Order: sequence, then structure tokens, then C-alpha cells
Amino acid sequence: MFKKDLLYKLGIAVYLIVWYVGSFWMMAALQSGLFVHLFGVDWSVVHEYAYYALAGGIGGTLYALRLFHEYYDQLSERWLFWYLLRPIKCAGAAVMTIILFQSGILLLQTGDSVLAKIGIAFLVGFGYGKVMDKLKSLAETLFNGKSGGSSDTKGPQAPGKTVWDEDETPK
Repeated sequence: MFKKDLLYKLGIAVYLIVWYVGSFWMMAALQSGLFVHLFGVDWSVVHEYAYYALAGGIGGTLYALRLFHEYYDQLSERWLFWYLLRPIKCAGAAVMTIILFQSGILLLQTGDSVLAKIGIAFLVGFGYGKVMDKLKSLAETLFNGKSGGSSDTKGPQAPGKTVWDEDETPK
């Protein structure tokens, strides 16, 4: 009936669309007060962070949908988990990046408004790979005393083994 590669491509497309539309719906539901107490959580306390996670998920999903469209014919099973995990990783990175900004560890001149932070969270999700590179550099500077380079470059690399870039396009 359906070929295996067509099924997982269809699955990826449905998954990403559900994430994309569902994140917007969830933001609206949170704003409307639909979830006041759900799963034992008082959402009024954490609703801003939920917005940041959802905005990061939207950014990551939008990036993944763009790549899915652009490289549809070149997709392989290797990329299945990349597409499945992208919105989740972007949501978490967005929340933690906002926390780093709020704590003063990272500095960025933005307003204190929730909308500005939601915009930053979206950009973190969309540019996840670049953000992770910057955070890795910051962590190396803070904890290793290094101002540049990578701790992964110590020692020879295995022949034929390449470092995989998060924002690398599917091949």
C-alpha cells in the first residue's frame, strides 16, 4: 500500500503540524484561563514559562517544517529522531535561555514585557543550533577558563567521523 519512507515522511509532517498548531492553541488556552489547575500544577504561577516553551517549540517546528519541505526528497530514516526531538529541545532551550537572561548571566537589552521574551524564545527555537554553540562557548569560558575553541577538539578524531552540526541539512 504505502512505502515505508512515505509513511515516516507522512508521520513527520503530521507530528510537526500538530506541534505547530497545537502550540498556538495551547498559548491561547493558557491565556484564556482554560488551565488553571491541571495535573496538580497551578498554571498561573508558571504560565509565562509555558509561553516561552511554546514559543521555542513554534520556532523549532517552523525551522523543521522549512527543512522538511526543502529536503523532502532527500530525507532518510536517520533524520526521523531529529525531527521528533527538535520541538522538544527547542522548547527547553527557550525556557532556559530566558532564565539565563532574567538571572543576568546573559545580557540582552530588551523590554521587560512578556511579548519581548516570547519573541526571544521563538528566535531561540528557530536558531537552536546557533544558540547551543553560543551556550557551549559561554560554558567553556566560565568553567574551563577558555575564551575560544572547543573542548571536543582535543585529540585526533576517528577517521571518517565528522562532528554533526545541529543545523546541518538532511542529506
